Amino acid sequence: MARKKLKCINCDRTYPVNAFIPICPECNSRLTVAYDYEAIKEQLSKSQIESRGLGVWKYFELLPLEAESNIVSLGEGGTFLQRCDGLARMLGIRELYVKNETTNPSGSFIDRGMTVLVSKAEEGNVKSLHCIPTGNLGASLAAYSARAGLKCTIFLSSKVDLGKLYQMIAYNAEVLLENSFEAVRLKMERRHGESLLVTPVNPFFMEGEKTLGFEVCEQLGWIPPSRIVVPMGTGGLISMVWKGIRELTYIGFVNQGFTKITGVQAEGCSPIVEAFKKGGEEVETFEEAETFATDIRVGEPPLGEAALRAIRDSKGTAIAVSDSEILEATRTLAKTEGVFAEPAAASTVAGLKRLIEVGEVDRDEEIVCLITGAGLKDLYTARRMINDRRRVKMLVYGAERKGLTTKLGDTKMWILSILADRELHGYGIWRSLMSDWSLKISIPSVYQHISELEALGLLRRSEAYVVTGNRRRRYCSLTERGRETLNTLGKIEI
Repeated sequence: MARKKLKCINCDRTYPVNAFIPICPECNSRLTVAYDYEAIKEQLSKSQIESRGLGVWKYFELLPLEAESNIVSLGEGGTFLQRCDGLARMLGIRELYVKNETTNPSGSFIDRGMTVLVSKAEEGNVKSLHCIPTGNLGASLAAYSARAGLKCTIFLSSKVDLGKLYQMIAYNAEVLLENSFEAVRLKMERRHGESLLVTPVNPFFMEGEKTLGFEVCEQLGWIPPSRIVVPMGTGGLISMVWKGIRELTYIGFVNQGFTKITGVQAEGCSPIVEAFKKGGEEVETFEEAETFATDIRVGEPPLGEAALRAIRDSKGTAIAVSDSEILEATRTLAKTEGVFAEPAAASTVAGLKRLIEVGEVDRDEEIVCLITGAGLKDLYTARRMINDRRRVKMLVYGAERKGLTTKLGDTKMWILSILADRELHGYGIWRSLMSDWSLKISIPSVYQHISELEALGLLRRSEAYVVTGNRRRRYCSLTERGRETLNTLGKIEI
């Protein structure tokens, strides 16, 4: 019997572990990687694992790669399990840890899955990869493709955090921005057979995610914690953390029986939580999903049922929290423990706080919150965390004057936004910048920006005419090019 193989979760048919098939050809169900745990148990010991260097690949025998020579790595995994006594006291619990995934190469836990998937692509002689990113996926794929020397194409349909877009561009991925998901889908279909589609449900990708469960247990002396709190988007991470703990049980590394897997979603997009509350087996699509935590804004989670099974099998729970609770948790985690997380990552702290308040969590539990991504990936939320926003705007303006921002700059973007609603003269634009944007700027500077925007062809000025007395004014309006520029940048949520 092969020690590693692909197995259908529905009909139990098996396929070679080197097969790049997204679903079971017989029943169209999802595939997972199965292992010969008895053989691994005889071959592998805890002392062997402990003697190896940090990182995902120290668990090679429990990952789907066949040859270590095919590993494509950027040093992912081996992240700090940080004991948080200050945050624990604030929340009123005995023992709290955060698993700080912000220190992965591209800044998120996604790197764990990507190193495995791109290594399998290298093993299978795949030359090109493409994806529609849901948050960190595109940034990580671009990084590992660059490392492996593979062509990478990323299709963006509408929204992406600006920090992640910067990463994709820096790693030299081909980034294509489209108006609609349908346009993206058609372009991807044309590449079928030429390039491997990377998705969060790829079985090789998912295997890398379970190493979070391995590491937490090893770092706690092979004793699983009372509870692990996980953010839920696709549902893949929470299900794979549970798989990781069960696999350690199968090979005799841990005695499982009490770790409660707990999932957190945003109230504006909580399909898995709603299904859990209703006691259902299926997860319904969450219409009009809306939350600023983009990485867990998945209205139709492809692995929602797997997430439900992990929660219920472990006797855990699921909870939804508001965007304001997530933002407050982001601030609290940063100022008490020095960990700056993006909103989806900080949702675990917000969820834990709510569960403690409603009496769902025992204050004597040993709890681990997974912090899945770095805060600077989401620059919009980083700005929202600053209380003195006027001061920040003034600093941005100062940097712009010194040529440290892009050619267009924030002030010019604000002027275009003002003119998107109505025509306005220079004095009116100045007043709007002062009142609506709290920007301290002189009138001559505003006219300088207007002149530069006119030279770029982004706005036009009317002929001067008398308005009152001898005062003459010229009204500004957007050109077609200016409106297109504003609309294009508006596709990118920053």
